[in-house]
Amino acid sequence: MSEERATPSSDEQAPDEVQNQSVGTLELFFDLVFVYAMAQVTVLIRADISWVGFGHGLLGLAAVWWAWVCYAWLTNTSAHAGPLPRVLIFLAMAAMLVAAVALPQAFGARALVFGLAFLAVRLIHVVLLVLDVRGEAAVGAAALRLVPTLLTGPTLVVAAAFLESPVRELLWMAAAVIDFSGPLLVGTDGWRVAPSYFVERHGLVVIIALGEAIVEVGAGAEQNLARPGVLVGVVLAVLIAAGLWWSYFGYIRAGAERRLRGTEGQDRVRLARDSYSYLHLPLVAGVVFFALGVHEAVAGVDGPLQLLPALALAGGVALFFAADVGYRWRDHHQLATDRVLAALAAAAVIPLGMFAPALAALAALTAVCVVQTGWELWRRPEIGPVGSSH
Repeated sequence: MSEERATPSSDEQAPDEVQNQSVGTLELFFDLVFVYAMAQVTVLIRADISWVGFGHGLLGLAAVWWAWVCYAWLTNTSAHAGPLPRVLIFLAMAAMLVAAVALPQAFGARALVFGLAFLAVRLIHVVLLVLDVRGEAAVGAAALRLVPTLLTGPTLVVAAAFLESPVRELLWMAAAVIDFSGPLLVGTDGWRVAPSYFVERHGLVVIIALGEAIVEVGAGAEQNLARPGVLVGVVLAVLIAAGLWWSYFGYIRAGAERRLRGTEGQDRVRLARDSYSYLHLPLVAGVVFFALGVHEAVAGVDGPLQLLPALALAGGVALFFAADVGYRWRDHHQLATDRVLAALAAAAVIPLGMFAPALAALAALTAVCVVQTGWELWRRPEIGPVGSSH
């Protein structure tokens, strides 16, 4: 959405100026509301640390994620430099902010507020989509085929506001299935991907999630920061977050962009859909769950955690490493054995967190991240291959 962005040609392969474009300031401004929305997912779960609360958190995160994905695809090869598209983007931000404010009570008192705001975000997206594809027959036809799935999911969330549990949750699940299955059912003909932009934009959303984890570390420590155990816990929590950062950003960035550039046409679109729209969700979910668990662990470093906070803390780290394995396999056809082992080791910390002081669980997870990062620094693995997509 930067002012310098050029409108792509109608070819399957985007021109060089689009392929090389970077994320603009308007996208960064737009993503600020998703920083808050991800924070609200953690608030939603922390208000009800139970299996039901975890389920609500997953459904809320799925809704927020797909709303962001829709706009990431829209802006990845589009020129939104005119006043009308910018005003619509600002209105979408406002609607998403309302949805984020309502999110902690989206399954309760503010269900209708969330549903209507969520529907408004999607309606604005459809309007922007129609404006963007005017005059491009192939892209326009593909976009119109996707519109029913774009609007059905949010409509179900609005309808769910008038119903009680468990029907409300079932409608949210149906909405998520419709949203996520839309690109698979409709297909990707006519869509385009700008490799540099796509990799950078998704890297930024991982940073957003890690930033939320750091905020939760601070929130957990603020009441007892003078205690030595809490200070140690803060240091260990930051080291764990740094280990997750290294796992994702340490060597993958240049290889990921080369991978997208090394594919063409619909192979590139399918690769972007799978590696980023789908497989980045469990990466972000892992960080969101870690953020919840680390808040509880830092706030109570001297005692053991309950089952669900322990599962969030260590299971979130394990999920992040496991999702990184899936992402690298789809993106590069590489099995990241070190991350498989790191995921298993992190999962093994769950019982430790339940029966030992939370500080011990933080120390164990730090050791997992240090060993994994140290191995990568020592081996410096090549990221590849960058052959054709399958």
